[in-house]
Amino acid sequence: MEKIAELAQEETERAGSCLVIVNTKNAAQTIYHLCKTQKTTPIYHLSTNMCPAHRKAILKEVEVRLDEEKPTLCVSTQLIEAGVDIDFGAVIRFSSGLDSIAQAAGRCNRNGRLEIGLVHIVNPEDESLGMLPDIRIGRDKAERVLMDYEQNPARYGNNCIGPQLMKWYYQNYFFDRA
Repeated sequence: MEKIAELAQEETERAGSCLVIVNTKNAAQTIYHLCKTQKTTPIYHLSTNMCPAHRKAILKEVEVRLDEEKPTLCVSTQLIEAGVDIDFGAVIRFSSGLDSIAQAAGRCNRNGRLEIGLVHIVNPEDESLGMLPDIRIGRDKAERVLMDYEQNPARYGNNCIGPQLMKWYYQNYFFDRA
């Protein structure tokens, strides 16, 4: 987790802002605390452990900082993936289903402020998904189709989250779930 916290700090410095999306509340707290001890960049934490009003207030503060282009680092569970119109310069996403990865990518350079946004997909060794079988299965299937993509990107229209690869992902995902 230390390397991911270091990457988050580096991306915040490089891109001006970074969003880290993790699969578990415990991972969110761990990454948050590691980042908090490393640098002085303002860091925010969002989790479903927080009451909705507190989450909303923190999200508003993060949005204001991003609009003002102030250095901002946010560590969140998947709650930020859908229905949140927010724009970070870089995103780090713990490995998960390809649908979640695509949602996370949608939070990176959303408004086109940068020439290019950078999304990192990381797979920490010490992440425990034993109690989250849907995320674990999604992660395993995403890793499989991303390896297929790496071997032959043209087969998928050179788009690692495009419709052709997503179709292959869902075929794999639902075949094993049946």
